[in-house]
Amino acid sequence: MTKTPLHTFYSPHHALHNPRGEFLHGRIVPYYEMPQRIEAIHHAITASPLFDLKYQESIIAPHLLHTIHDPDMITYLMTLGEQSQARIRADYTVYGLADQLTDDEYYYESIFHPPAHGKSGLHNPPKAYLSDSTCPIGKNTWRAILASASLAYDATQAVLNGEKRAYAVCRPPGHHAGRDFVGGYCYLNNAALAAENLRSRGKVAILDVDYHHGNGTQDIFYDNPDVLFISIHSDPIIDYPHTTGYADEIGVGAGVGTTINYPMPHGTDDETYLETLNRAIHAIHAFGAEALVVSLGFDTYINDPMGAFKLTKGVYTRMGRMIDNMNLPTVYIQEGGYAVDELGALAVAFFEGVVADG
Repeated sequence: MTKTPLHTFYSPHHALHNPRGEFLHGRIVPYYEMPQRIEAIHHAITASPLFDLKYQESIIAPHLLHTIHDPDMITYLMTLGEQSQARIRADYTVYGLADQLTDDEYYYESIFHPPAHGKSGLHNPPKAYLSDSTCPIGKNTWRAILASASLAYDATQAVLNGEKRAYAVCRPPGHHAGRDFVGGYCYLNNAALAAENLRSRGKVAILDVDYHHGNGTQDIFYDNPDVLFISIHSDPIIDYPHTTGYADEIGVGAGVGTTINYPMPHGTDDETYLETLNRAIHAIHAFGAEALVVSLGFDTYINDPMGAFKLTKGVYTRMGRMIDNMNLPTVYIQEGGYAVDELGALAVAFFEGVVADG
């Protein structure tokens, strides 16, 4: 038996963003954040009675993103998408390489966003929005990332309109995108968009269970007393994003105490992870949250090529049940997960805990 099937939002436009490669550990490798990730999930949920699948019908207006992102960054992403092919061709022409180009290249920015408190050494440094080299932009990237944000918005609207829970199968993911920077495969912060819209309900908690710290989400709400951000992630001493996600990061100003980070060691197993999740759930109750956003990553899985935790498939059902038992209106936002052939099974396992009676 199941509860009401989960309202699940999906768009095929995610496949419009399909970079060929990235630079990782000194090598050029295929781009890990590939369309096949979401297609694997889509295939599995289409075959499962747990999900009420809804295809995206409308695109969010860009100005609605200004509550969480610098408007100039939104303009930058839109403009770079339009100009990406011309910029690449101009650059290659300078070096006599234009004949090597195809008609669908990706622009890799070479000017990066400085740390918030860093010193560039320049009196007037150029405005930059990319924090690393993992977010190339092609001619269709803006359409894909806007579609991804639209799914988060639609899922949130479903919850605001009375659904107890909803799932946005977002790609590209979003939790590494901050107020004025993009990085880690993320361009727009889908979880932050959902949380900002849910604030009409009162206090909102964001629970980030992706393998990597949600540095972008933390950045957006770091001084906000009405949004609790909790992240369970690999220790940033050894994993991306390296500069944030430490236990002593607790917020600033009015937001002190509304950021909680649980950095975990390589090799973290099922029981250790669930103990930490239980601590997070107690913190959410103590905060008095009236709605919940879950940044849902499956890169904590034992076979994930980009993670070093040891979580087994069965633990995801237990996680889903623990989270749903908080009995809060909840929006689930898809983030990472790179064991492509197993992602569909992991998604079904997790939502069996959320939707199935037991």
